[in-house]
Amino acid sequence: MKKQNILVVDDRQENLVAMEAVLEGEDRNLIMAKSGDEALARALKYDLALILLDVQMPDMDGFEVATLLRQNRRTRHIPIIFVTAISKDQSYVFKGYQHGAVDYLFKPVDEQILEAKVNVFLELDRQRWRLRQAVVQMKRLKDENERLLQALGDAVLGTDADGVVSFCNASACALLDRERDSLLSRPITQVLPIVAGDDSNASWQDSPIFARCSQGEAWEGDLTLESGSEEAPQYLRVHANPVCRQDDPFTGTVFVLRPRHGEEPMRGPERRKHPRKQMFRELVVFDRGTGGNVGRLTNLSLGGFRLAMRRDAAPGEHWELGMVLPDRIGDVNTMSFDARVVWSEQGTGPSEYHGGFQFLDLSEANREIVETLMNRY
Repeated sequence: MKKQNILVVDDRQENLVAMEAVLEGEDRNLIMAKSGDEALARALKYDLALILLDVQMPDMDGFEVATLLRQNRRTRHIPIIFVTAISKDQSYVFKGYQHGAVDYLFKPVDEQILEAKVNVFLELDRQRWRLRQAVVQMKRLKDENERLLQALGDAVLGTDADGVVSFCNASACALLDRERDSLLSRPITQVLPIVAGDDSNASWQDSPIFARCSQGEAWEGDLTLESGSEEAPQYLRVHANPVCRQDDPFTGTVFVLRPRHGEEPMRGPERRKHPRKQMFRELVVFDRGTGGNVGRLTNLSLGGFRLAMRRDAAPGEHWELGMVLPDRIGDVNTMSFDARVVWSEQGTGPSEYHGGFQFLDLSEANREIVETLMNRY
């Protein structure tokens, strides 16, 4: 944590010197002001942990300064300790609290009392700083996880403990051929028929998936999504994983939908475009450094892609990849890109693996290529 700023306000130079001698320390930065106007200017300039404010000053006294500080959005929450040599009368002290003081010190100031009170408010400031940092970090992690889930080639649905959909990524919308708004806030039993099973009226709490996940155990099963027309159905493997916290054993479920090995899915409007299957069979991804074959593309989105690979991959690995396009797009025949491994699992064979990847810093040209591939096939 950086040094904490303490503003000391007194119209007498000898008092400022005395305060500096008592309060100086390696973790503190003392800022001095000799008038109310100087105090207000420095309070707006610096991020202050505490203000020690003399009450009796010419032109603008401490009460007026405190009132103006409390009226400003930037300075209203800075704790103010009044320092005074005037009256210790209760009505006078109460006036100080009315103007925003959090404490009082009377001159001559006792050094031990001053140090003790300053330490209390500096520790409160450190706690507020740590809390702000924790909130920022939590938001950063939340945003990163959100982007990661959106980037996955796999379809991901999240529900709360009551089985109501609270999250769905772009792949889930495409796979189910539904708009995001039509999925969010709906019971999962109305979204995935496998949850309700043979009884279309069954509730989430009656399903075998809830029985497993509510006890902290994962569930897997096969799902056939019928298109409702003459189009081919989609054969999927459904993974349901519980979301658990220490203080609450079950808070929701994450559903991941992947094609069953050897059966390529076709999603949404793309189901009618059979060349997509052919494109996936032809698109081979290679390592730009060695030129070696890394795997075959099985899924593609703006955020990421999925490969059928010849070797395992560790989540978090950064790969430098390339592929030869099935058609000339934007005057180029190849596409080079960097990607990060999100997940990897072994397939049915001993040397067969499947992995999900996230694009890293996808250029505008490469974005246009991906969009063209998705729209054309």
